[in-house]
Amino acid sequence: MNTATQSFGYGLTALLFCVAILGVCHNIKKAARKVLKSQQTHKGDLSQKF
Repeated sequence: MNTATQSFGYGLTALLFCVAILGVCHNIKKAARKVLKSQQTHKGDLSQKF
């Protein structure tokens, strides 16, 4: 395999890996926001009941 082609392949693989990591982090961030929002509403419900 040509050295330039191999370098291009490694660069493309690294780029795709970074995009995948960013996608996973984005999903974790969305899930964390959803959990935090649900916890805040429960806290508000409890404080209103008492």
